[in-house]
Amino acid sequence: VIAGVAIAMYQSPEAPTEFSSLITTENSYNVTWTLYNGSLATLTDFAGKKAPFEGSISIPEANVNSITFNLSWTDDRMTVLKQMGLDSLTLEVTMPDGIYSFTETGKSAAKTGFGTITHVVVKNIIPPDGPIKAKTEQEAQSKLATSPYYDDSWTGKDIKINVSCQIGELRILKKLRDKGNDFQLEITYQYYEGSLIKDTMKNTGGDSEMPPDELWQ
Repeated sequence: VIAGVAIAMYQSPEAPTEFSSLITTENSYNVTWTLYNGSLATLTDFAGKKAPFEGSISIPEANVNSITFNLSWTDDRMTVLKQMGLDSLTLEVTMPDGIYSFTETGKSAAKTGFGTITHVVVKNIIPPDGPIKAKTEQEAQSKLATSPYYDDSWTGKDIKINVSCQIGELRILKKLRDKGNDFQLEITYQYYEGSLIKDTMKNTGGDSEMPPDELWQ
């Protein structure tokens, strides 16, 4: 009878806690952002008084922060004193997202006939400063190439460019001879590029904490 009671009251010990299942395997990768400068080949063409220039350009990089348009020309027909008959050129730009656009007109300078228009379109993006949590660096790189770390709204898409010429010559014969002006359009831009640095002080994300002390007792 005594032996039977002892067997009935016996309980097998609990299985040891598997601590590895309580610790995540994610790493934390800090993102460092660098602002780079880029440029496109100079666009050289002609803006006629009856046939404005119409074309498009595209930016190959992502995370574009700003684009600078610099249009320049020299009036090819002016009066003897080079004070009158000065042409004006108008630059019209429409960005791919349809949100950003501008129209600006500049007039040839007296005596030199030189004219210029400079306009900067600023998107003013703010790259995220938080770390990326991933199991491997390859996974972190993949996340870096997606939103919110990657903005391609201006990348590889047509930016529409229109350049028109308004003849300044008032004398009829001279005005008929003036067909328009050659121009040069220089385009530079700035863009952000991110690089990853593994945070060696952390081996997990925000939920990565060691098990409470009582589990180790």
